[in-house]
Amino acid sequence: MASTFLLAAWAFAGLGACMTRLEKTQVLPDGWNQFSDAPNAAHPLRMSIALRQPEIHRLGAALTGAVRLSVDDVLALRTPDQGDVDDVLRWLADNGITETKSEKDWVHVRTTVGKAEKLLNMKMHRYSFDGQPPVLRTPEYSIPDSLSKAISFVHPIANFMTPTHEVAASRPMPSSMAMALHRRDDSLCSAITTPSCIAKQYNIRYSTPDGTSPVRFAIAGFLGQYANFNDTKEFFHRTMPNLVTAGYNFTIEPVNGGENLQDPNKAGSEANLDIQYGMAIGYPAQVTYFPVGGRGIKLNDSGQPFPEEYSDNEPYLELLQYLINEPDDRFPHVLSVSYADDELSVPRPYAERVCSLFGMLAARGTSILVGSGDGGAKGGRNSTCRTNDGTNKDITMSTFPGSCPWVTAVGAVTNTQNPPQGATFSSGGFSRYFDREPWQDAAVDGYVKALDGHLQGYYNPAMRAIPDISAVGTQFMTIVNGQPMMLDGTSASTPVFAALIALVNDARLRQGKMVLGWLNRTLYSPKVQSVLRDITSGQSMSCVFSDGSQPGGWPATKGWDAITGLGTPGNFNDLLQALVEA
Repeated sequence: MASTFLLAAWAFAGLGACMTRLEKTQVLPDGWNQFSDAPNAAHPLRMSIALRQPEIHRLGAALTGAVRLSVDDVLALRTPDQGDVDDVLRWLADNGITETKSEKDWVHVRTTVGKAEKLLNMKMHRYSFDGQPPVLRTPEYSIPDSLSKAISFVHPIANFMTPTHEVAASRPMPSSMAMALHRRDDSLCSAITTPSCIAKQYNIRYSTPDGTSPVRFAIAGFLGQYANFNDTKEFFHRTMPNLVTAGYNFTIEPVNGGENLQDPNKAGSEANLDIQYGMAIGYPAQVTYFPVGGRGIKLNDSGQPFPEEYSDNEPYLELLQYLINEPDDRFPHVLSVSYADDELSVPRPYAERVCSLFGMLAARGTSILVGSGDGGAKGGRNSTCRTNDGTNKDITMSTFPGSCPWVTAVGAVTNTQNPPQGATFSSGGFSRYFDREPWQDAAVDGYVKALDGHLQGYYNPAMRAIPDISAVGTQFMTIVNGQPMMLDGTSASTPVFAALIALVNDARLRQGKMVLGWLNRTLYSPKVQSVLRDITSGQSMSCVFSDGSQPGGWPATKGWDAITGLGTPGNFNDLLQALVEA
């Protein structure tokens, strides 16, 4: 299969003088397979051209300088040079492609496979991930040299991101535990995680005087994950009946053709986990679930399906572009994202564009919490810990979007030990795409020194390090399709910590202060670090390197580490005070 993939990459090599190659995938990521039959040249194809953003360099200064951006400010950062727009549209027209739409920093195109292959000096094939319906992709493509300063990348034609995501572990709850849960027996807290157990562990006693909150708490939903109202109500019946009495509920706001499916058989474990714990811990924040479209079969102009485009929409662009354009009275104060992928499986130009969108949202005032992943030092659970540039070099793997410096990456600890340990699945490590920012230097340098050579050569210590923070992430009782399930993962810890930030923002707004917005520099401040609980035991799961060796994953140590970050909340009242005063 790999040889077929490389032949496809070489098929157009050397054709078309004065061309600049924008992307090239040397090795097909694990789980992907190429079909032998070539697509019909007349088959319809949609793609989007990402234009360069000449003012994007101002974003980092705005974030580190604590400058809040308006919708107009964000638009200015995204706006391309009009000359670039004109040049790209002219290039498309000269190649017989006239069905185009210019939208801010994008030019959207409808054409055919044959015209696209000629335009971009490429060869397309059908690829499938883990037996799922196929998508049209290419291992490499090029553009004219004259447009190399105008175009960043073309999406999603070279995107081999994993189109699925599941919690680290899911299992039915034993009936004996389920019966005890009805009695709300806190003695179960060492074997099961419930909202009351989390509140007890972190001493969460925050409440509002009127049972309402101005805080808008967004939870992202991707890849066919549907949050179910009835399951959430049943969860509250079993764990927090006072929220049923209060009539507390969430709203659903579909994005890009996303759906609100309430069929109990369609209830997603990921979606329900995020909603049920985000609401239970973050009460009474205004929680909105944003299901993002992209998995439904699309139809052409004749009403026939495009099977090759079944899952061409990835999880981030549409949602982020939607949220950053929200007016001031609607944009979220907190965003929880329980999704992570091996960083090297994400095309770098795409990762950089998405990271800048996260940064724009943070600069508008949103605190963004992202799961660090569930594969330990491997990044994702199915990672091979190899580079994909053709060298097949052994490495530890970071995850995206956690590696973006403008989001806060959340790891996980267990709830079965006291003190807690870093969860073996909690992903962490060092980015291959994003530099380490100065606010991380002292914490991370100390960890690298403490490693004393462990995993040396398998990571770059000068790069962005994750996770930033952790929370409990094991044994979460969640209602799915009316039944209690036990779930593990950073998908569990992320909405918990996001909910705590929602409570902090409520307190800040009541004191007439701005919401926190971008968190990372504040979290790494000595004042906040002093109120966190340092986790010093546990080790993440190891990579299996090409020689069969398993040197071990990232160990927890005193101070920041690559399994639990800075640690977990200790006494929430102390964390609340530190962040309200920040």
